[in-house]
Amino acid sequence: MSKTRSSVLPLLFLGAVVILVGPQFLDGVQDVLPELGGSTDTAYAVAPAVKPRTDQCTADQLLKDRLCDDLKVVKLDAVKMPYITRNIQLAWGEGKPAILHKDAPGTDQTKRGVVCGASVFTKTFPDGSCDEYAFASAVEGGQWANVRTEEVPLREQNCQGGTLRQEYRRANIAQGDAFIVVITNPDKIAASAYAGSDTAEDPSCTS
Repeated sequence: MSKTRSSVLPLLFLGAVVILVGPQFLDGVQDVLPELGGSTDTAYAVAPAVKPRTDQCTADQLLKDRLCDDLKVVKLDAVKMPYITRNIQLAWGEGKPAILHKDAPGTDQTKRGVVCGASVFTKTFPDGSCDEYAFASAVEGGQWANVRTEEVPLREQNCQGGTLRQEYRRANIAQGDAFIVVITNPDKIAASAYAGSDTAEDPSCTS
């Protein structure tokens, strides 16, 4: 993929492919890591399974237009949701679906109960909540073969709910539509599991 006055560098990063779009090509992993979310113009992570398709699209198409060929895009920011984006990234690494399909409204609570209900999930921390990927609002959600769960801060869980509703509207994602998740600021993805403290750099959850 050609870029004018910029270059694209993919980096395999804990189950995701991180794409750096910047004014110059950076050589070597040690050079790349400090640049994530820093001087580069754009940094985002996608599932390795969809990278061949997202390679055909520009950063603007993915992050602004929310569309890459026939795939719509949901954007989640690791600055606001470091633990939820960690769970998504780990789910990708475990082979959970990279392409999701929007399910009918009103189906998510039943599916969430299957993988995050009281009989299968017990929170460890007072402000903990069960997060699942694939999302309960996707056709793929609510099926153990497709889902990874992990405890995250309740604030992040509430943030994700509102963010997904906004993203579905922005990308015009309707029932049956295929979509992918793109994680921005991937250097802010939590390096370890939630331990009871909400460490998000920006807890405001404004988009």
